[in-house]
Amino acid sequence: MTRVVRTTSVLYPVQLRDEMPRETATAYWAGPHAEIVKKNPHIFEYIQRLFSPSDHGYWPATERVGTLVAPSWRLDGFAEVRLRNMAAAALTMPVHMREVFLDEQNVFRRVLGQMTWPGGGRWWTSGHDDTVDHRTAVLLRRRRGVTGRAFRNFVHDELGPALCAAGAQDLRTYAFLPFVKLAHATPGVSHDYPSHRRYHGVLVLGANSRDQVTDLLASPEVSAVLAEQTRVLAAAHAYTIERSVPVIRATT
Repeated sequence: MTRVVRTTSVLYPVQLRDEMPRETATAYWAGPHAEIVKKNPHIFEYIQRLFSPSDHGYWPATERVGTLVAPSWRLDGFAEVRLRNMAAAALTMPVHMREVFLDEQNVFRRVLGQMTWPGGGRWWTSGHDDTVDHRTAVLLRRRRGVTGRAFRNFVHDELGPALCAAGAQDLRTYAFLPFVKLAHATPGVSHDYPSHRRYHGVLVLGANSRDQVTDLLASPEVSAVLAEQTRVLAAAHAYTIERSVPVIRATT
């Protein structure tokens, strides 16, 4: 990809049901649940990102920026969705998504839908390189008192370009609209999202290995940005993506 593509996207951070084996829940998410999502004509891309249950919390720490994942709020992954058209989706998504919403109770205990601004996502690379061996997701929490514009500028105009210059693969950056609980009030699933736990953006970055992620974050380009992250971020929680399932693969 030779240019940055702007996307209108929704990310759904999830916690799997904890009263069933993890392998059972993850198989259902990637199987029957994914087949239901495929029926929606307004989804341009849908990827399930399953997090490692043990490899997380490795974003470089700076003063007053939390990087450790609280055990009580550890996420199991997220669904990464790109919409074809915001206006059409707003009018017809409730009809097409009803079956999806009803099925969520079969696999999730918590689902947190977070939408970007129109064009609020950035694809820095094509994201379709199946040779990428490792991916990391970083969930970003904005510092209180920092404006949404300042946060978006940091994510898209500072952090994204630095990671791209350092050689990140499958690089995507997202900044969210304010969270609205009623936007995803599905039955049988918790949508409780305390403000002190709330995320305001996400990075997805690929590398040849987990060790290369460490090298990317230690690069001069990225280190210079991370030295200033305290002015914008309250927390940055990195998770190894254990598995990516491209249920609906974007064509451009």
